Amino acid sequence: MKKQTKIDYANWIPAKLPTTLGVTGLLLALLFAASFLPAASVPVIILRIFFAAAALLTLAFFGYMARARRLLSYEGGGVQGKILDNVLRYLDWDGHGTLLDIGCGSGALTIKAAKKHPDARCVGMDYWGAMWDYAKNQCETNAELEGVAKRTSFQKGDAAHLDFPDGHFDAAVSNFVFHEVRTQPDKLALIREALRVLKPGAPFAFEDVFFSQKNYPDLNLLLETLSKEVTEIRFVDTRKNSFVPKLLKTPLVAGEMGLICGRK
Repeated sequence: MKKQTKIDYANWIPAKLPTTLGVTGLLLALLFAASFLPAASVPVIILRIFFAAAALLTLAFFGYMARARRLLSYEGGGVQGKILDNVLRYLDWDGHGTLLDIGCGSGALTIKAAKKHPDARCVGMDYWGAMWDYAKNQCETNAELEGVAKRTSFQKGDAAHLDFPDGHFDAAVSNFVFHEVRTQPDKLALIREALRVLKPGAPFAFEDVFFSQKNYPDLNLLLETLSKEVTEIRFVDTRKNSFVPKLLKTPLVAGEMGLICGRK
């Protein structure tokens, strides 16, 4: 395996997605062109229309995802980093103690927290599933290159069953993770699990697709329920963030995001 020598936070849109769309779109375009080889007939014309429509839709989707990926990237629009900075902005923490980043991915939010709070220890956990361009050694190398390796650690785990005792952490953050946790479809239970490992009164800031009715069918009920279990909670409509371009404010990328923050 090639040794990582540069900071690599990857991209929330894996490279394989636009690549697959682009290749599929080109194949469909070729099939459309090939449909002119046989003599015209009703079945051939129907196939021709199908290939044309499928190629156009697939290539349009490819164009959107490629552009969105560029805007999110640290080398392009840098929106990923700005969204993570915003999560930390809503974490009301003095930086003393240990922070947990649930679903740390490439370690970007964990490392940002460590750099913002020089007295803190920061722990990142993730399942690191095969569909994402993230890995534990990638997090560790990024932390080393960013100069925070001694105050960060990363471990594999399941956000639905955190491998930490009750009341263990002084702060917790998470970004765009809860909706991806397949082992716990009940997102209220997932948030309760995140709160379980926090000390009483410890701050938290969790961003996710809270406006997705598929994942959060009754956001008001969720907030009302949680408000009875923590000392402080508020909801922020982060869809309105001015640093997120309109192109990304769709359900496919950042159009359903929101943030809950407060104290356990």
